Amino acid sequence: MFIWDEKPATFKSSAERRRAMYRREIEDRAGLLLRLGYTAKDVKARLHKSVDWDFDMHKAPEHAAEVDRIVDDVYKRNQK
Repeated sequence: MFIWDEKPATFKSSAERRRAMYRREIEDRAGLLLRLGYTAKDVKARLHKSVDWDFDMHKAPEHAAEVDRIVDDVYKRNQK
């Protein structure tokens, strides 16, 4: 009826935006550590510990299971 009553077609829930933000953060950290010369194995261990630290008072977040895949993607994209 009124334009302000309608949600935009690309509306995302706050949970979806939060998951995307966590994934981007992991990608950014992995990219930085890659440029600093760390191996993928070291980066995975470091990021797993970081996620565990961030959520030690809560249940494990969904993105915790994606750390290895994200790091592998970052390293594959940046291979020379």
